[in-house]
Amino acid sequence: MKEQDVLAENSNASGNGPELLQRPEVATQSIDLDSIFTREVTTSGSFDLRRVKDISFGRLLEAIPIPTLLIDPTNTIVFANEAIKRIAAEEANFVGSPLLSLFPARTAGQGICTLVQNVFTDRKTRVTEGLLEIDGRVLWCKLHFRSIRFRDQRSVLALIEDLTAEKKQIIINEKYQQLVQIFPIGIAEFALRRPLPARGDPEEILRELSEAEYLGGNQEFSRLNGRESADELRGGKLGDLFPFGERLVGVYRGWIEDRFPPRSFETKEPHRKGDVKYFENTLVGNVKDGFLSGLWVMRNDITRRKESEEALRTAHDELEAKVKERTAELLHMNRQLQMEIVDRRSAEVELEKTVDELREALAKVKTLSGLLPICASCKKIRDDRGYWTQVEVYVRDHSDADFTHSICPDCAAKLYGDFLNPGR
Repeated sequence: MKEQDVLAENSNASGNGPELLQRPEVATQSIDLDSIFTREVTTSGSFDLRRVKDISFGRLLEAIPIPTLLIDPTNTIVFANEAIKRIAAEEANFVGSPLLSLFPARTAGQGICTLVQNVFTDRKTRVTEGLLEIDGRVLWCKLHFRSIRFRDQRSVLALIEDLTAEKKQIIINEKYQQLVQIFPIGIAEFALRRPLPARGDPEEILRELSEAEYLGGNQEFSRLNGRESADELRGGKLGDLFPFGERLVGVYRGWIEDRFPPRSFETKEPHRKGDVKYFENTLVGNVKDGFLSGLWVMRNDITRRKESEEALRTAHDELEAKVKERTAELLHMNRQLQMEIVDRRSAEVELEKTVDELREALAKVKTLSGLLPICASCKKIRDDRGYWTQVEVYVRDHSDADFTHSICPDCAAKLYGDFLNPGR
C-alpha cells in the first residue's frame, strides 16, 4: 500500500497545509508541526515529541494503518503507533530503543542510521529496503524516512512496509522463471476470465478455456508459436496459441470430467515450411479451493522422435519381409532336401537289394568254382563228403540250374544206330 493512499493532506487554517508524504524521489522540506498543532500547544513552550500520543498529531499517527515510528536525532525511537503490532508482538515496546537494535546485520543497521542522519541534515525524504528483526522474526521491509520539525525540535518519521511475502513471491517467481527458461520444452500459463467451480458445467468450462488469456511463458513456447519473445504473445488466447479444436474436444472434456489432472496428448500439425510436425502437449489445471482459475500448458516438438520411430518401424517391416522371404526359401530347400533324402533312401534300398543278389550269385559262383573231382569214366563228381554223385545232381544242388534229359547225336548213333540207320 502506498503512503499517498494512506495519509491524507492536513490543511492549516488557511487551507494550504503540507502533505505528510510525497513521492520519495522529490526533494521536500520538513513537515512543520507549527502549522498542524493548535495555538495552545505551539505557544505553551512545553511540547515534547516524546508526548506525541497526547496530542492530535499523535492520534493521527495512531490512525495510520502502516507501522510508524518517530526517531530523534540520537537515532532513538520515541514513538511507535498501534499498527506496529502487525509485525511485532502485542507487548512489544520500541519506545526508548535504539534504531540500530531493529537490524539483524550491524553493518546494514549502521547504514540505515547514517541515512536517518542525512534526513536530519538535508531534510530530504529517503526510501530504502532491508532486513529487520522484530521479536525473533526476520522481515524484509521498505522504510520511508521523512523529516519533521516543531520549532527547534526535529524528528524523523519512519513508515515501515512489510514486503516479506511479496519479496518471497518475487524470489520464487525469479527462480521459477530461471527454471522454466532452461527447459527444452515450451511452457506457458493461461488465466481464465473468472474462476469457475471445478465441478461446474463442463461445457461452460470448455468455452472459458478457449478464451483463457496468456499470462507468460518461456522462450521455447514463444519460438514454437513463431515469436521472438513472450511479450509478443501477451493477450493471446489458449485457442489460438495451443491445440484446441473440434478433434480435441474429447480430450478436453475428459480432462475436465477427471478434475484437471496432468493430461498429455499428441498432435500432428502442418508446418509453415510445408512439412509435418508432431507435438506432445500437456495440460495442468490450476485449481485452488475447488475453483479453476487457469492452467499451465507444456508443448514439446517430438518430430525427430516420430521420424526415428517411423524409420525403425520401416526397417522392422523390411526385416520381417526379408525374414519371410528367406524362410520361404529355406522351407523350399528343406522340402527338396527331404525329397532327395527319400530318393536316396530308395536308391540305397535298391542298392542293398542288388548287393544281396550279387552276394548270393557270387556265393553260388564260388560254390561251383575251383577243382571238382570227376570220374574219368562215368563222369560222377565227388562232393565234400566224399560221395560220388551224378553231375546233374551236383549242379542242381549247388546252383539254381535244373536238368532235363536228352541224348546227343553222337550217343544216339552209338546206342541206337541200328534203329536210326536201318539200311546200313
